Amino acid sequence: MKQFFAIVFGGLFFIGAGMGVAYVAGWAWRNAGVLADIKAPSIAAVADAIIGQPVDGTSVSGFKRIIRYTADEEEDLISSAPQAMKNSAAGGVTARGYIVKNLTKNSTVISHNAEIVMPIASLTKLVTAAVARKLVKPNSRITVTRDIMTTYGNTAQFRVGEAFLAQDLYYPLLMVSSNDAAEALARDYGRLQFIQAMNDFTQSIGAYRTYFADPSGLSPENVSTANDIAIILDWIRRNDPDLIGITMLKSKTVKGHTWVNPTHFLNWSTYLGGKNGYIPEAGLTSASLFSLGPSKNVYAIVLLDSSSRDGDELRLMEKVK
Repeated sequence: MKQFFAIVFGGLFFIGAGMGVAYVAGWAWRNAGVLADIKAPSIAAVADAIIGQPVDGTSVSGFKRIIRYTADEEEDLISSAPQAMKNSAAGGVTARGYIVKNLTKNSTVISHNAEIVMPIASLTKLVTAAVARKLVKPNSRITVTRDIMTTYGNTAQFRVGEAFLAQDLYYPLLMVSSNDAAEALARDYGRLQFIQAMNDFTQSIGAYRTYFADPSGLSPENVSTANDIAIILDWIRRNDPDLIGITMLKSKTVKGHTWVNPTHFLNWSTYLGGKNGYIPEAGLTSASLFSLGPSKNVYAIVLLDSSSRDGDELRLMEKVK
């Protein structure tokens, strides 16, 4: 009897094993083309990944993001990354206008078309935030209306009828570049008066070639120069640093909304904050603060009409010794 059961169950085991091997072999035969296409990444692909993906100095392990670069390794990456990128006519920098300014010493390191007036897109929101902090009470309750929601884009994922404290709207405004948040703050004060206050503010701090037609940056009539944007960024850094602090947050949750900052340099120890923007008429724009060089001076890097924002910033950082 024992021999009988051994033969029966042994036979069933071998039959099952055989079916499993046949299934795997069949799957491999059907997917041979797919398997053949799987290749190890080339050096060029790795370089493209560094430049084209978030250069945030992190890696992923399981479900955790881990900081990967030390400060010294970041400096090495700043020096080596531009060499892996294609050069363009203007020394490898694609931006039509740019400036690198040492804010610690109030000196310009390098610039190109820095006084040419160009559209600035969502760099507008730096001024929107600075002016709103002066004009709108932080505990004012602002309701999201249909008029506000007609603004193009809803990166904050607002819903009509929701109410927020004014102080909470700075997070979606600066972290995810919410056009709705910009309109909400402006309309709470009075939209036309608020825009006039934005223009008055930039004139008062010496950004004389800057003009705004709306509070969000959607209008191509919102214009400035690379040098003016550096002046604005430096004023905010010195006079309202909490706004710069918001641009450094990785995420923020308010009333069930979680806003995640997409800025690529957030995990770099040298990155001190800033703002990006884009509309077709402006190209890619950015205004960033970095602590660079042996003395760790504070630098403003401003790009207008770029086609490779992160790449341009890396190239310009390389010029800071």
